[in-house]
Amino acid sequence: MSNKRYKVKKDKPIFNTRKQGSSLLGIIIMVILLAALVFVGYSVGKPILEYFSGESDSPSSQQGDMPSVTDRTDATTPVSTGSEDETDRTEQEEEEPEVAPVRKNILYISYPQDVVFSASYESMILSRLESEDMSGYYGVCIDLVLDGGEVTYQSENTTAIESGAVIAGGISDLKMIADAIREAGLVPYARVSALSDHIVSWYDKSTSYMFENSDSRWLDNTAASGGKPWLSPFSNSSREYMNAICSEISEAGFVGMIAGELEFPPFRSTDLNYIGQSVKDENRYTALVDFSSGMRESFGEGNEFYIEVSARDIIAGSDEILTAPDSLPTDTVYVRFDPDEIGVRVSKEDGGEVSFEGLNEVYLLKAVFMRVNDSLEGSGLNIIPLISGVELTDDFYDMLNEIGYSDSLVIISQN
Repeated sequence: MSNKRYKVKKDKPIFNTRKQGSSLLGIIIMVILLAALVFVGYSVGKPILEYFSGESDSPSSQQGDMPSVTDRTDATTPVSTGSEDETDRTEQEEEEPEVAPVRKNILYISYPQDVVFSASYESMILSRLESEDMSGYYGVCIDLVLDGGEVTYQSENTTAIESGAVIAGGISDLKMIADAIREAGLVPYARVSALSDHIVSWYDKSTSYMFENSDSRWLDNTAASGGKPWLSPFSNSSREYMNAICSEISEAGFVGMIAGELEFPPFRSTDLNYIGQSVKDENRYTALVDFSSGMRESFGEGNEFYIEVSARDIIAGSDEILTAPDSLPTDTVYVRFDPDEIGVRVSKEDGGEVSFEGLNEVYLLKAVFMRVNDSLEGSGLNIIPLISGVELTDDFYDMLNEIGYSDSLVIISQN
């Protein structure tokens, strides 16, 4: 190889003799730096050598227990205590476990319609509260005004008493029943039929539908065929009567009310002409809304008030009370599902027909509520199923979950 690669110019020494002061200072700095490097190397290297040679004592033997990572680290500095998988598992374990929704069933102890029933309704309710397992229920609902107008408790309302609406063998002390339901750890609800009253409307003509410009009372059929009057939502007398009943029930301690039969009778076209403009008006539904608002106000603004509507009526399009949902005194509607009431086919107001032929009760429930949901879509109403006339098995609950009622309140009708 050529020696020129290693040639050094000797006429320029490393230390310039012409600048001895600067050279001396440089030497001193170099010495200091070397000493520092030796010191640092020894300080760091010795523990490492001792560690590998096994001569070093364990930290715990010299300083006691080591502080935790959290104690030795600023709280704002993230610390990795394991692999990413371990960290993810820890975070998942620390998250609150998902709690399955608790279904708040209401036990509906309906008034017995069996003519051989001999015990009082009061005894029946108390017996149910004492003998049945109520752990799966949120409340108990009882009938206080039946479809047809019968009052199932000893009301102090003069009109109810004088008309004969108060039944024999009813509830002797309504407050006692409400207290008994509370003592069982449940919420007392009352179901009240609002307008299908055929008793007070017979007793007091001013509460019923009247022929226009006449003193004759309207009946839903001929008198010879057993025709009956109904309470009219246009009548101030009928409003006063029902509002008084709602106040009485509230004062007895009931905090929830489900108002059913907020509807017009099945008028024939001739009936509309006889009664006149009030029932022919396209906005007649407002009379139902006003009637329900009066009930709600009388029952107490702080209490729960709901409207019950038949699933069949919703599918048929005859649910006039729901015409303007924003005007209702509640945003919650109980939709009654009863296979016998729905039947195999439902005729719609527009002339169409809906068939449920061939469906068992579970799939009938699905088909019915899918149509109910479609009919009430965008209404803003909270829909709660009221299951009646069937044994509510796990299959029914599974189907309710499937169609979106996993955490809804479900009333079980017990006959």
